[in-house]
Amino acid sequence: DTGSVEQAWINDMQRFFNLFEDRKLCLDIFTVVEDSRLDARIKLEYPGIKRSYSQVQYDVLQGRPDIQSLPVREALVEFLVRLSLQQDKGLPAPIQYVEEAKQISRIIKRILVPEANIEDTAEATLRIYAIISQIPNEEIPQEDWEDIDVDDDEEGYTDPEGMEQLLQQIAQGMDMEIRPDDENEYESSEEVEYRGDFKPELAQLLQQLRMQKDGSVEEGAESITQEMLEELLQNSAELETETQEGEAQKSSGEYAKNLMKETGADLPQSSESSQGPSVHVDEDGGELDAVEPETFVYDEWDFRADDYKPRWCIVKQKMMPEGDPTYYGTTLHSYGSIGTQIRRQFEMLVPEMFRKVRKLEDGEDIDIDDLIEYVVDKKTGSSPSDKFYWRRNKVQRDVAVAFLLDTSASTAEAIDDTRKTQDEWNAPDDPVEYMVWLRTRRGEAMKRSYKRIIDVEKEACVLLINALEAIGDVYGIYGFSGYGRENVEFYTIKDLDENFTDKVKKRIDRIAPLHATRMGPAIRHATFKLEQQDARTKLLFLISDGRPQDRGYSREGVEKEYAVHDTKMALDEARAKDINAFCLTVDKNGHDYLKTMTHDMGYEILENIYDLPKRMLYLYQKLTM
Repeated sequence: DTGSVEQAWINDMQRFFNLFEDRKLCLDIFTVVEDSRLDARIKLEYPGIKRSYSQVQYDVLQGRPDIQSLPVREALVEFLVRLSLQQDKGLPAPIQYVEEAKQISRIIKRILVPEANIEDTAEATLRIYAIISQIPNEEIPQEDWEDIDVDDDEEGYTDPEGMEQLLQQIAQGMDMEIRPDDENEYESSEEVEYRGDFKPELAQLLQQLRMQKDGSVEEGAESITQEMLEELLQNSAELETETQEGEAQKSSGEYAKNLMKETGADLPQSSESSQGPSVHVDEDGGELDAVEPETFVYDEWDFRADDYKPRWCIVKQKMMPEGDPTYYGTTLHSYGSIGTQIRRQFEMLVPEMFRKVRKLEDGEDIDIDDLIEYVVDKKTGSSPSDKFYWRRNKVQRDVAVAFLLDTSASTAEAIDDTRKTQDEWNAPDDPVEYMVWLRTRRGEAMKRSYKRIIDVEKEACVLLINALEAIGDVYGIYGFSGYGRENVEFYTIKDLDENFTDKVKKRIDRIAPLHATRMGPAIRHATFKLEQQDARTKLLFLISDGRPQDRGYSREGVEKEYAVHDTKMALDEARAKDINAFCLTVDKNGHDYLKTMTHDMGYEILENIYDLPKRMLYLYQKLTM
């Protein structure tokens, strides 16, 4: 539940489209599925026009583009369009993807029943997107197609293997698409003439604006300002399909004006400046109170005022849910001997339990070397030292460390793992050789899998725990993300005062990308937890994929600077409490802000993200010796 912060400026339709990496593909699928549902409903409600309606659909079919001329992903969307126009015989489908085409047909049939509603359309969109987005948008040779009759397919729809996991990954914001380097960029299908323009996001926004004008908005909902409206329109899947990237801001401004005219709404400007709209929306309000259980309130540093905003951010401490119990063991096994070697290196960090202390006036026994030195000094007339005893003192490591993982939405970014040179991917010029090469590439693309930044962070946690358990240091692992000053989420994977158990293993599996990156409050809360530890050495280890950022920091175009300076102040506060901080990032542009953010503290930028597990362990050894 994102509360009123998100409710005011993101409607349900945009929230739905935000689940998908390829918003254009998602919108096209949703449009066709919903049009198909409405067509079926119209024929049911108005039986007198059913025959004429079907004739219109048949006529439209005659002018549709040739499926076999389209790249395969676009061809399957066109396949979906034809299904929605009631074509069920002689539908061309790529031989390699006939089963996928039939699955799409089975899904669309479930939308044509009278009781189907918009929620069913949304679920059908998820499932069809999960199928089509897995297929590279590559050309298919003419001989690799066949015509299929879907009306003869009596088999009911069943999820293909792995579908449920796929849907969960999409919902978590993961880019599920396989994108070979040379595939065609996806382009939308031609519109179906009689259906007209379909913009569900904007339709819902119009309704929301009219309710705001009439004063009938839900109690507690925040009013939309003109700046929020323009930001919403810039992020709209529907505008995204119509404008070039450089025209997005201009188009959103024009749409905002048109919507205001349409609804008669007079939206408030959230910027105090009269020189045009600002990109950023400053967070209004005063001091906050942490009234809910497991919530904490912290100041935030405003570098412009050179002062703190008192009690400005709320951190919501949560326990990471439990996931797959086999993830920990499977990951450790996948690293093979590397995990064992690292653990042995850490075992060498453990000091001997007793250390010999010499030159004492009293002790367990006499040190023969010191005794000889005493006798020689006495015979030569020197002043001898009578400290020739020794004893054993017990020695233990005294370390507490908090690992703070950035789990913002950007960590869902896929890591390029092609690991091939450019020459290896170049297509041959000869047409025959090209076809052989294309089939090989398609097969490799379908087999290829990739990791996200968050996946490597999770694997690093597994190796880290395996190593730290060998030396007995006190450690905690936490994830953080946020959306606005009232919703900084701080997830406990393993608490500092918690023993390593099977529950911790299960939590690692559930680490997932979430919201924005509001670092300052998360650092302050990790500092607070370290303060409670009675240890000689305290360390805060921050692992991130980029700069701190969140909406609402500033209206003056200094959002990035504001976030960096607040994070720097949070790290300075930790150092003032004798907590050493170190920042490790995979952002290759990190030098731009880390020099300011960490000042004279340590930081490192990884050139290769796959070095993260080993590098974390190496740095830990160095920082705690």
